[in-house]
Amino acid sequence: MQYFAFASFLGLVFCLFWNVVAVTSAWIKGEGVKIWLLAIIYFISGVPGAYVLWYRPLYNAMRTDSALKFGLFFLLYLFHIIFVVFAAVAPPAVFEGKSLAGILPAIDLISVNALVGIFYFIGFGLFALESLLSIWVIQQVYMYFRGSGKAAEMKRDATRGAMRAAF
Repeated sequence: MQYFAFASFLGLVFCLFWNVVAVTSAWIKGEGVKIWLLAIIYFISGVPGAYVLWYRPLYNAMRTDSALKFGLFFLLYLFHIIFVVFAAVAPPAVFEGKSLAGILPAIDLISVNALVGIFYFIGFGLFALESLLSIWVIQQVYMYFRGSGKAAEMKRDATRGAMRAAF
């Protein structure tokens, strides 16, 4: 299971790298430098951020069987899944237009330049595969978490903490 989480991490690295490649091709064809800078920022912040925010907490949770660390992983990995699904769609409203290689910019760019559109469609496919793998990983980790009894332990700890805070 941890190998699939590592595969998800490597998949994110590859998705963000391909995003830089696709956005670079769009920038060369005249889309503007702002989308390229945003793609570089996504890569530079996304790769170490994913390692620190969700891969290392999962590794530590699996190693120590800590319910709190599993909870941290679930919370942060949920944000990862939301980002990857968002990147697969890449609506132009939130991020700067074509800075993520998703389906909506791919449809828009295929009519302007076929090669750039194909690069964006490949990026969409990679982000879609990453989102499916990420959903499967969180399901597997949750089944392990429930099967090991850590869910009940986490519930007891939360109840104790609430009781201490009340008194």
